Amino acid sequence: MTVQQIRILVTFLSGVFLGALDQGIIGPALTTIVRDFDISPKWGVWAVTVYTLVYAVSMPITAKLADRHGRRRIFMTGMALFAAGSLICSFSGNLYQLLAGRAVQALGGGGILPVAVAEIGLAFPKEQRGRALGLYGATWGMASIVAPILGGVVIQYLSWPWLFLINIPAAALIILLAAGVPEDLDPQVKAMDWRGALLVGAVIFCFMLGLTHIQGQKGWSGVWMPNVYLFLLAGLLLIPLLIRVEGKAEDPVVNPAFFQNPRLVTVFALAALSGMVMLTVLFLPAYVEYVLHFPAGKASYMVVPLALASVVTAPLGGFIVDRFGASRTLSLGFGATAAGSVVLAMLVERIGSPADVTTVHILSVTSGFILLGGGLGLIVGSPLNTLVMSEVEKREVSSGLAVMTVIRSFGNTLGPVVMGGLLAAATGVGRPRDGFVDIFTALVVIALVGLLLTTRLRENG
Repeated sequence: MTVQQIRILVTFLSGVFLGALDQGIIGPALTTIVRDFDISPKWGVWAVTVYTLVYAVSMPITAKLADRHGRRRIFMTGMALFAAGSLICSFSGNLYQLLAGRAVQALGGGGILPVAVAEIGLAFPKEQRGRALGLYGATWGMASIVAPILGGVVIQYLSWPWLFLINIPAAALIILLAAGVPEDLDPQVKAMDWRGALLVGAVIFCFMLGLTHIQGQKGWSGVWMPNVYLFLLAGLLLIPLLIRVEGKAEDPVVNPAFFQNPRLVTVFALAALSGMVMLTVLFLPAYVEYVLHFPAGKASYMVVPLALASVVTAPLGGFIVDRFGASRTLSLGFGATAAGSVVLAMLVERIGSPADVTTVHILSVTSGFILLGGGLGLIVGSPLNTLVMSEVEKREVSSGLAVMTVIRSFGNTLGPVVMGGLLAAATGVGRPRDGFVDIFTALVVIALVGLLLTTRLRENG
């Protein structure tokens, strides 16, 4: 690697790490924040929800601005906004100020991820791009491991505002590093598509907010709550208008040509499936409690091998992409996911009571988690990003990556709805353990659909 490539990796991977860290670091602090502000826990969760919503809405818009005005410039602006939002959060005296700070943070975060991936990918030739983007996947995985641990340490020895204050010097250092990265930009003379930006944001907001509200309900009945189906219906009704506006725009925020490319549509579908797989990890501590009969405090530790496996396989997947292609890497990832799901589903039937649990069962669960985590690392790290970059023009790389990431976010939000519905339905009839069999059966189906779609990619490649 050249000195310039190393500098680009250090700069933008640092931004990815900081952005990913802040999505998970607040979790351990929610109870303390709820107590300090004297609010209901259901309102405290909005500190996470607001970030998720604004992040998803802002991503395609900031990505388009990056493609038009320079990725380095938008990345630095995003980092500055992220730091400003962190400062607001740290001095918040009530929930409304905290939510405002989280919204500003998320607005900045939306300008970090797709821009960082684009800069890293474009800094390397195609034959080395997979390995570089594999490091992005490993960085994201490492942040997901460190975030709750760091959050717990800060809460124990300092106070929750320090969760946000530590972002400010880190963001300042990253901005200084980015200032030395040269800008590669073609001049833009076409007008910015602000109407399209408004509609894109509205559609994403409606779908994300509607799906988010389902998670708070029990079972499938949540779909018919007014604060769910009205938002989903509004999003559906806005889509025809969005298609018409973007079809007429000189430089659309979301290029309709993305959805006229069969390979790119297949990649977007795979992104949605990968998002659903990613959030299945939310149910794994409960699986350990119900199936292995571990106490709640120890159950979460069983999930650590999954996270470590994803960190290992993400860069490994990058090497496989460069050597054998992105579609084969995806096949390996979905195959590992299916295998791990089968192992975990079968164990539910084999363990009836705490007395039945043996070392072999514990090792079997661990192997199932490792297969799931390894599959996730192979799927999420490099291949999807590499495929998007190979299918869009260089001047629209950030936009294409942003669309793919938003679609994966829909999968992130839909996954817990589907899996939670299965678990709630089984719990409702007094058989919660069967709910986990249903969850992993659904995961096998998702993985098999992913394998089928990757086969299509190879056939059309």
